[in-house]
Amino acid sequence: MSEMFEPEDDRDEPAPCKVSDIGRSDLYEALKSLAGFAANPYLLMQASQLCHVDNLLNGMEEQVLQQMAGDEPPRSTMAMLQALSPMWIFAAYELLRTWRQRCEEVIKLAENGGFDQKATHLERELGYRHYDRELRAEQLRDAQERPSLVDAMRVDLRRTEMGFTTLEFIRVALAKHEVSKKGNKKPIAFAPGLALPNRYTGSMDYEMSNGGSIIGYVSRRDIAEAIRFFPEAENPSDEDLADFRQYMSPPDVEPPAPGNGRP
Repeated sequence: MSEMFEPEDDRDEPAPCKVSDIGRSDLYEALKSLAGFAANPYLLMQASQLCHVDNLLNGMEEQVLQQMAGDEPPRSTMAMLQALSPMWIFAAYELLRTWRQRCEEVIKLAENGGFDQKATHLERELGYRHYDRELRAEQLRDAQERPSLVDAMRVDLRRTEMGFTTLEFIRVALAKHEVSKKGNKKPIAFAPGLALPNRYTGSMDYEMSNGGSIIGYVSRRDIAEAIRFFPEAENPSDEDLADFRQYMSPPDVEPPAPGNGRP
């Protein structure tokens, strides 16, 4: 067996969820449970598509896990996973980003009393029916009448922040070859897109890097599990969120200038 895939008996990580224990609609139902998500049929459609592809990738990852210890690893399946996993990550990121953006807009309108103005703008006559504008206006008026929905959005944004931020970190490395950080300076990602099968799940593992430092590893399955866990995720404390944000935005790591440290 290759050392790269050799199990570690002393690992302190919890055992990953078995594919056989993952419900075919678990990911879809988890997304559907988020505040305001189920009221948008277009988000639901994309959540269903994301879930279908997740099920497909789960099966491929299981195949890789079962065969990669043999004399002939399933190279063609691994190559397909390396190609499809980033596509799934991009889709998951955009879906969650859109939902979060909608929630943030609703919260802002609730705080400044702008529901009527925004809804009226969306409802204005265009000379044709624009179904999504009508839907958005309806959802805004619903939120205006239901302060509890706005409160639920605030909580759900916090409960999903850690999972989303981790997903965003990997997405930026894959799509932009940069480290996900605030500000104008974006460090170059270390080996962006390079992935190897996780030894416990067969899922593609990606490095979370800053300069020459690796701050962690995340697999596609890890991201999917984080989404499936959304309904059970607790509302983190301000301190926990602050610590997480600091961990996910480490100081820039620059190579030493020529001559530094020399006598």
